[in-house]
Amino acid sequence: MTNIQHGKRKRLLGAKFTTTLSIALVLFVIGLMSVVGLGAMRLTDALREQFTVTIEMSDYASPAYGAKLASMLNKREYTRQATYISADSALTILTEQLGENPETFLGYNPLHASVELQLASEYAVNDSIEPIVKDLKTFGGANIERIDYNRSLVDIVNRNIRKVSLALAVVILLLLLICISLINNAVRLSMHADRFLIHTMQLVGATRGFIRRPLVMQNVVYGLIASVVALAAIVALIWYGMSQGMISMLAELLLSPVPLAVLACCVFVPGILIPAIAACAAANRYLNRNVNDLYLM
Repeated sequence: MTNIQHGKRKRLLGAKFTTTLSIALVLFVIGLMSVVGLGAMRLTDALREQFTVTIEMSDYASPAYGAKLASMLNKREYTRQATYISADSALTILTEQLGENPETFLGYNPLHASVELQLASEYAVNDSIEPIVKDLKTFGGANIERIDYNRSLVDIVNRNIRKVSLALAVVILLLLLICISLINNAVRLSMHADRFLIHTMQLVGATRGFIRRPLVMQNVVYGLIASVVALAAIVALIWYGMSQGMISMLAELLLSPVPLAVLACCVFVPGILIPAIAACAAANRYLNRNVNDLYLM
Protein backbone atom coordinates (compact mmCIF):
# COMPACT_ATOMS: atom_id res chain seq x y z
CA MET A 1 0.00 0.00 0.00
CA THR A 2 2.84 2.36 0.87
CA ASN A 3 4.49 1.72 -2.49
CA ILE A 4 1.19 2.36 -4.28
CA GLN A 5 0.69 5.64 -2.41
CA HIS A 6 4.30 6.61 -3.11
CA GLY A 7 3.79 5.86 -6.82
CA LYS A 8 0.60 7.91 -6.93
CA ARG A 9 2.29 10.81 -5.13
CA LYS A 10 5.22 10.64 -7.57
CA ARG A 11 2.88 10.65 -10.59
CA LEU A 12 0.94 13.56 -9.10
CA LEU A 13 4.09 15.61 -8.54
CA GLY A 14 5.22 14.76 -12.06
CA ALA A 15 1.88 15.94 -13.46
CA LYS A 16 2.09 19.19 -11.47
CA PHE A 17 5.66 19.78 -12.65
CA THR A 18 4.71 19.06 -16.27
CA THR A 19 1.74 21.43 -16.08
CA THR A 20 3.80 24.21 -14.51
CA LEU A 21 6.63 23.74 -17.02
CA SER A 22 4.18 23.76 -19.95
CA ILE A 23 2.59 26.99 -18.74
CA ALA A 24 6.06 28.52 -18.14
CA LEU A 25 7.18 27.72 -21.70
CA VAL A 26 4.04 29.27 -23.16
CA LEU A 27 4.41 32.35 -20.94
CA PHE A 28 8.03 32.60 -22.05
CA VAL A 29 6.78 32.85 -25.65
CA ILE A 30 4.22 35.48 -24.60
CA GLY A 31 6.99 37.41 -22.85
CA LEU A 32 9.19 37.25 -25.95
CA MET A 33 6.27 38.57 -28.01
CA SER A 34 5.98 41.44 -25.53
CA VAL A 35 9.71 42.10 -25.87
CA VAL A 36 9.37 42.20 -29.66
CA GLY A 37 6.39 44.56 -29.37
CA LEU A 38 8.18 46.90 -26.97
CA GLY A 39 11.30 46.80 -29.15
CA ALA A 40 9.26 47.65 -32.24
CA MET A 41 7.67 50.59 -30.43
CA ARG A 42 11.09 51.85 -29.30
CA LEU A 43 12.52 51.47 -32.79
CA THR A 44 9.54 53.34 -34.24
CA ASP A 45 10.06 56.19 -31.77
CA ALA A 46 13.80 56.26 -32.51
CA LEU A 47 13.17 56.50 -36.27
CA ARG A 48 10.64 59.30 -35.89
CA GLU A 49 12.88 61.21 -33.50
CA GLN A 50 15.54 61.37 -36.24
CA PHE A 51 13.35 63.69 -38.31
CA THR A 52 14.84 67.19 -38.24
CA VAL A 53 13.18 70.49 -39.01
CA THR A 54 15.81 73.07 -40.00
CA ILE A 55 14.94 76.66 -39.10
CA GLU A 56 17.32 78.86 -41.07
CA MET A 57 17.93 82.31 -39.60
CA SER A 58 17.93 85.40 -41.80
CA ASP A 59 20.67 88.04 -41.90
CA TYR A 60 18.52 90.16 -39.58
CA ALA A 61 18.57 87.61 -36.77
CA SER A 62 21.24 88.03 -34.10
CA PRO A 63 23.00 85.05 -32.48
CA ALA A 64 21.21 85.93 -29.24
CA TYR A 65 17.85 85.58 -30.99
CA GLY A 66 18.78 82.17 -32.40
CA ALA A 67 19.89 80.92 -28.98
CA LYS A 68 16.69 82.31 -27.44
CA LEU A 69 14.56 80.57 -30.08
CA ALA A 70 16.28 77.22 -29.39
CA SER A 71 15.76 77.69 -25.64
CA MET A 72 12.06 78.48 -26.20
CA LEU A 73 11.56 75.44 -28.45
CA ASN A 74 13.15 73.13 -25.87
CA LYS A 75 10.26 74.02 -23.54
CA ARG A 76 7.57 73.03 -26.04
CA GLU A 77 5.81 69.67 -25.73
CA TYR A 78 6.49 68.75 -29.37
CA THR A 79 10.28 69.15 -29.01
CA ARG A 80 12.70 66.35 -28.33
CA GLN A 81 15.73 68.60 -28.76
CA ALA A 82 16.39 71.99 -30.32
CA THR A 83 19.98 73.07 -31.03
CA TYR A 84 21.25 76.45 -32.21
CA ILE A 85 24.04 76.23 -34.81
CA SER A 86 25.87 79.45 -35.62
CA ALA A 87 27.02 80.26 -39.15
CA ASP A 88 30.64 79.60 -38.17
CA SER A 89 29.74 76.23 -36.63
CA ALA A 90 27.75 75.29 -39.73
CA LEU A 91 30.76 76.20 -41.90
CA THR A 92 33.03 74.02 -39.75
CA ILE A 93 30.64 71.06 -40.10
CA LEU A 94 30.37 71.52 -43.87
CA THR A 95 34.16 71.80 -44.20
CA GLU A 96 34.58 68.48 -42.37
CA GLN A 97 32.03 66.84 -44.69
CA LEU A 98 33.46 68.26 -47.93
CA GLY A 99 37.12 68.13 -46.96
CA GLU A 100 37.65 71.76 -47.98
CA ASN A 101 36.47 75.17 -46.83
CA PRO A 102 33.95 76.83 -49.23
CA GLU A 103 34.91 80.23 -47.81
CA THR A 104 38.41 79.99 -49.33
CA PHE A 105 37.14 80.15 -52.93
CA LEU A 106 33.86 82.06 -52.37
CA GLY A 107 35.41 84.75 -50.22
CA TYR A 108 32.53 84.65 -47.73
CA ASN A 109 30.59 82.23 -45.57
CA PRO A 110 27.57 81.09 -47.63
CA LEU A 111 25.82 79.49 -44.66
CA HIS A 112 23.32 80.99 -42.26
CA ALA A 113 22.82 80.28 -38.59
CA SER A 114 20.06 77.80 -37.92
CA VAL A 115 18.11 75.94 -35.26
CA GLU A 116 17.91 72.17 -35.69
CA LEU A 117 14.58 71.01 -34.26
CA GLN A 118 14.13 67.30 -33.52
CA LEU A 119 10.50 66.47 -32.82
CA ALA A 120 9.05 64.11 -30.24
CA SER A 121 8.01 60.86 -31.94
CA GLU A 122 4.25 61.47 -31.63
CA TYR A 123 4.60 64.81 -33.49
CA ALA A 124 6.80 63.47 -36.30
CA VAL A 125 3.96 63.28 -38.85
CA ASN A 126 3.14 65.82 -41.52
CA ASP A 127 -0.26 66.65 -40.03
CA SER A 128 1.48 67.72 -36.82
CA ILE A 129 4.57 69.30 -38.40
CA GLU A 130 2.70 71.71 -40.70
CA PRO A 131 0.94 73.65 -37.87
CA ILE A 132 4.27 73.83 -36.01
CA VAL A 133 5.99 75.28 -39.09
CA LYS A 134 3.21 77.85 -39.60
CA ASP A 135 3.42 78.96 -35.97
CA LEU A 136 7.22 79.30 -36.20
CA LYS A 137 6.98 81.40 -39.36
CA THR A 138 4.42 83.66 -37.72
CA PHE A 139 6.44 83.93 -34.52
CA GLY A 140 9.83 84.44 -36.19
CA GLY A 141 8.75 86.84 -38.92
CA ALA A 142 11.72 88.47 -40.65
CA ASN A 143 14.18 86.68 -38.36
CA ILE A 144 13.52 83.37 -40.11
CA GLU A 145 14.67 82.94 -43.71
CA ARG A 146 13.02 79.57 -44.29
CA ILE A 147 12.01 76.33 -42.62
CA ASP A 148 12.90 73.03 -44.30
CA TYR A 149 12.04 69.41 -43.60
CA ASN A 150 11.80 66.34 -45.81
CA ARG A 151 8.03 65.95 -46.19
CA SER A 152 8.22 62.96 -48.55
CA LEU A 153 10.61 61.08 -46.22
CA VAL A 154 8.24 61.65 -43.29
CA ASP A 155 5.36 60.20 -45.34
CA ILE A 156 7.36 57.17 -46.52
CA VAL A 157 8.71 56.28 -43.08
CA ASN A 158 5.34 56.64 -41.35
CA ARG A 159 3.61 54.62 -44.07
CA ASN A 160 6.15 51.80 -43.72
CA ILE A 161 5.89 51.94 -39.92
CA ARG A 162 2.11 51.50 -40.14
CA LYS A 163 2.48 48.49 -42.47
CA VAL A 164 5.09 46.79 -40.29
CA SER A 165 3.10 47.53 -37.12
CA LEU A 166 -0.06 46.03 -38.61
CA ALA A 167 1.77 42.88 -39.74
CA LEU A 168 3.46 42.54 -36.34
CA ALA A 169 0.13 43.01 -34.54
CA VAL A 170 -1.48 40.24 -36.61
CA VAL A 171 1.41 37.84 -35.93
CA ILE A 172 1.38 38.62 -32.19
CA LEU A 173 -2.42 38.15 -32.04
CA LEU A 174 -2.19 34.75 -33.75
CA LEU A 175 0.62 33.63 -31.44
CA LEU A 176 -1.34 34.87 -28.43
CA LEU A 177 -4.38 32.80 -29.46
CA ILE A 178 -2.17 29.74 -29.88
CA CYS A 179 -0.60 30.34 -26.45
CA ILE A 180 -4.02 30.68 -24.81
CA SER A 181 -5.09 27.40 -26.41
CA LEU A 182 -1.93 25.63 -25.20
CA ILE A 183 -2.34 26.85 -21.61
CA ASN A 184 -6.02 25.87 -21.67
CA ASN A 185 -5.14 22.35 -22.87
CA ALA A 186 -2.39 21.97 -20.26
CA VAL A 187 -4.79 22.94 -17.44
CA ARG A 188 -7.55 20.66 -18.73
CA LEU A 189 -5.14 17.71 -18.91
CA SER A 190 -3.92 18.37 -15.37
CA MET A 191 -7.52 18.38 -14.10
CA HIS A 192 -8.53 15.28 -16.03
CA ALA A 193 -7.18 13.05 -13.26
CA ASP A 194 -9.40 14.88 -10.72
CA ARG A 195 -12.68 14.23 -12.51
CA PHE A 196 -13.68 11.33 -10.25
CA LEU A 197 -12.66 13.28 -7.15
CA ILE A 198 -14.99 16.06 -8.32
CA HIS A 199 -17.84 13.58 -8.73
CA THR A 200 -17.18 12.04 -5.30
CA MET A 201 -17.32 15.48 -3.67
CA GLN A 202 -20.66 16.08 -5.39
CA LEU A 203 -22.00 12.81 -3.99
CA VAL A 204 -21.17 13.84 -0.42
CA GLY A 205 -23.00 17.15 -0.85
CA ALA A 206 -20.21 19.62 -1.62
CA THR A 207 -21.40 22.73 -3.44
CA ARG A 208 -20.12 23.60 -6.90
CA GLY A 209 -18.28 26.64 -5.57
CA PHE A 210 -16.63 24.61 -2.79
CA ILE A 211 -15.40 22.09 -5.38
CA ARG A 212 -14.19 24.67 -7.89
CA ARG A 213 -12.35 26.94 -5.47
CA PRO A 214 -9.34 24.72 -4.57
CA LEU A 215 -8.98 23.54 -8.18
CA VAL A 216 -8.90 27.11 -9.48
CA MET A 217 -6.51 28.25 -6.73
CA GLN A 218 -4.23 25.29 -7.43
CA ASN A 219 -3.92 26.26 -11.08
CA VAL A 220 -3.46 29.93 -10.14
CA VAL A 221 -0.46 28.85 -8.05
CA TYR A 222 0.87 26.85 -11.02
CA GLY A 223 0.44 29.94 -13.21
CA LEU A 224 2.14 32.19 -10.65
CA ILE A 225 5.15 29.89 -10.37
CA ALA A 226 5.29 29.55 -14.16
CA SER A 227 5.14 33.36 -14.53
CA VAL A 228 8.10 33.82 -12.18
CA VAL A 229 10.10 31.18 -14.07
CA ALA A 230 9.22 32.68 -17.49
CA LEU A 231 10.03 36.26 -16.44
CA ALA A 232 13.31 35.18 -14.86
CA ALA A 233 14.25 33.35 -18.09
CA ILE A 234 13.45 36.43 -20.20
CA VAL A 235 15.45 38.78 -17.96
CA ALA A 236 18.35 36.29 -17.97
CA LEU A 237 18.20 36.18 -21.76
CA ILE A 238 18.31 39.99 -21.91
CA TRP A 239 21.27 40.10 -19.52
CA TYR A 240 23.05 37.50 -21.64
CA GLY A 241 22.42 39.58 -24.74
CA MET A 242 23.88 42.60 -22.98
CA SER A 243 26.97 40.66 -21.89
CA GLN A 244 27.56 39.55 -25.48
CA GLY A 245 27.18 43.11 -26.80
CA MET A 246 23.85 42.33 -28.46
CA ILE A 247 20.46 44.06 -28.23
CA SER A 248 21.99 46.86 -26.16
CA MET A 249 19.32 49.43 -27.10
CA LEU A 250 16.51 46.96 -26.47
CA ALA A 251 18.02 45.83 -23.17
CA GLU A 252 18.41 49.43 -22.05
CA LEU A 253 14.74 49.99 -22.85
CA LEU A 254 13.39 46.84 -21.18
CA LEU A 255 15.46 47.11 -18.01
CA SER A 256 14.08 50.56 -17.23
CA PRO A 257 11.23 50.58 -14.67
CA VAL A 258 8.14 51.26 -16.79
CA PRO A 259 8.86 48.81 -19.68
CA LEU A 260 9.94 46.16 -17.16
CA ALA A 261 6.62 46.64 -15.34
CA VAL A 262 4.76 46.32 -18.66
CA LEU A 263 6.70 43.14 -19.45
CA ALA A 264 5.90 41.73 -16.00
CA CYS A 265 2.19 42.47 -16.52
CA CYS A 266 2.29 40.78 -19.95
CA VAL A 267 3.63 37.64 -18.27
CA PHE A 268 1.85 37.60 -14.90
CA VAL A 269 -1.64 38.67 -16.02
CA PRO A 270 -2.13 35.87 -18.59
CA GLY A 271 -0.15 33.50 -16.35
CA ILE A 272 -2.73 33.90 -13.60
CA LEU A 273 -5.95 34.66 -15.47
CA ILE A 274 -5.77 32.02 -18.23
CA PRO A 275 -5.14 29.03 -15.90
CA ALA A 276 -7.84 30.30 -13.53
CA ILE A 277 -10.42 30.65 -16.31
CA ALA A 278 -9.40 27.34 -17.88
CA ALA A 279 -9.61 25.54 -14.50
CA CYS A 280 -13.04 27.02 -13.81
CA ALA A 281 -14.30 25.96 -17.24
CA ALA A 282 -12.84 22.45 -16.87
CA ALA A 283 -14.34 22.05 -13.39
CA ASN A 284 -17.77 23.10 -14.67
CA ARG A 285 -17.40 20.59 -17.51
CA TYR A 286 -16.85 17.73 -15.09
CA LEU A 287 -19.49 18.99 -12.64
CA ASN A 288 -22.12 18.79 -15.38
CA ARG A 289 -21.38 15.15 -16.28
CA ASN A 290 -22.60 11.95 -14.70
CA VAL A 291 -20.30 9.13 -13.64
CA ASN A 292 -20.81 7.12 -16.85
CA ASP A 293 -19.69 10.09 -18.96
CA LEU A 294 -16.58 10.48 -16.82
CA TYR A 295 -15.41 6.97 -17.77
CA LEU A 296 -15.71 7.87 -21.46
CA MET A 297 -13.81 11.18 -21.20
